[in-house]
Amino acid sequence: MTRFSSRARRILGALSLFIATTALAQPALVSDRIILRQVLQAMPKGGDLHNHLSGSVYAESYLRFAAEDKICVDSVKLTITQCATPEQLAADPAHATAIVPASTLFAPYSSLYGQMLDALSMRQFRSGIESGHDHFFNTFGKFSPVSRAHVPEMLTEDVWRLASENVDYVETIFAPDFGKARDLMKAATPGQSMAEARAAIMQSGQVPPIIAAARAVIDDAEARMRTNLNCGTAKALPGCESTVRYLYELHRGVPLQQLFAEMVVGYELASADSRVVGLNPVMPEDSYISMHDFDEQTRMFAFFHQLYPAIHLTTHAGELTPGLVPPEGLRNHIRDSVVIAGAQRIGHGVDVTYEDDAAALLSIMATRHVAVEVCLTSNDVILGVSGKAHPLRLYLAAGVPVALATDDPGVSRDDMTNQYMRAVQDQALDYTALKRLARNSLEYSFAEGDSLWINHKYDEVAAPCAKESGGAKTSETCSTFLAKNTKARIEWRLEQRLRQFEASWK
Repeated sequence: MTRFSSRARRILGALSLFIATTALAQPALVSDRIILRQVLQAMPKGGDLHNHLSGSVYAESYLRFAAEDKICVDSVKLTITQCATPEQLAADPAHATAIVPASTLFAPYSSLYGQMLDALSMRQFRSGIESGHDHFFNTFGKFSPVSRAHVPEMLTEDVWRLASENVDYVETIFAPDFGKARDLMKAATPGQSMAEARAAIMQSGQVPPIIAAARAVIDDAEARMRTNLNCGTAKALPGCESTVRYLYELHRGVPLQQLFAEMVVGYELASADSRVVGLNPVMPEDSYISMHDFDEQTRMFAFFHQLYPAIHLTTHAGELTPGLVPPEGLRNHIRDSVVIAGAQRIGHGVDVTYEDDAAALLSIMATRHVAVEVCLTSNDVILGVSGKAHPLRLYLAAGVPVALATDDPGVSRDDMTNQYMRAVQDQALDYTALKRLARNSLEYSFAEGDSLWINHKYDEVAAPCAKESGGAKTSETCSTFLAKNTKARIEWRLEQRLRQFEASWK
């Protein structure tokens, strides 16, 4: 077993002993960032519960995909695009000549390569005319021409990178139907009730083919990922032992009828395929449709929750700040997502202090064990919220479960380890708190089956494994329990890995 240096052990000792009020005064934590990074990268971190698949891929990969696909980039708009046709050249020669083969980016001394990296991510971003918020969300349209065609490669990169920093479980947000669900809105008639609209869509006969095609996309992506990672061979790469699950991506910025059709497909897909463990609405929360239609969208979620009570829901809620929307727009998104829509987790939750009766809301979330997926880097680069302004410690103080997450690490040019770095250096969390957050990332995951733990305090193991020490060998009863319950199995693995990690610095 590899052991840490004495300096690393001192840092871990400091992490496990310091209190919040003096954390930032610890010389080892302030001055020895390199060792702290190494320690936290080696720390087993459980899972990533808020991970957009397309946003997890680095821009370098997207440019490589574009070159491999023999398509182009627009050197003016700085976006990946199809190459200009003869007709386009004739119609607009000035613009068409700005469209160049993506392969030219890899020529020596290409300045366009760096410009494209900056345009497709937060690399070297400096706020000016364009805000961090706008630049961040604008990147997705710039690489979308290649993202749909490279799902296996994207999944490989996402899982491999997370596993390389000791994150063994990921719930990645992804729509494997590639938008086909929205077309089903045509089967419904304006003015129908939600029950009538759903019945019309289900009776159209178009839902099963979309479900089958979506499952085939996942099958292919996972099979090719395992091949890409050399799984089952002596050259297996990190990620082969990871557990991957999917959150069906809904789009709250589209018209209500289209979103409703997506919900029909999403809930049906999650019912048909255990790998799709829940749903999550995406797109900027502050956009016109997201804000204007929020109440009706919430009622739609409540409707589907009654029909599919076993299907999990996590929602982007509270990814807002004062000024980004009017004050009244900050008052109820988290509360209504939990109380009305039935969300079991909340993504971001940054504006919680601006919610009506925030103290009561925090109590509700703590009582119901509604976890918050905290994305520290994302909240900083998109909203400008960090340090003491971030509500992470408020959630912890209120007893609301928290898990750290990456959000879009490819776009933000970041990783999970840096979320833990920020938790230590900006939020003053000690090792005990970090360990709890890592456990939370699996305890509040939507992985199938029962938990390893009797309660959420991590002090009492489920009866089948209660007498086990957590070693590699288990009784037949415990082994059977772990085999039947994915959640318990990944939690067991985390406990083993934490013991090994802690033994390396004692």
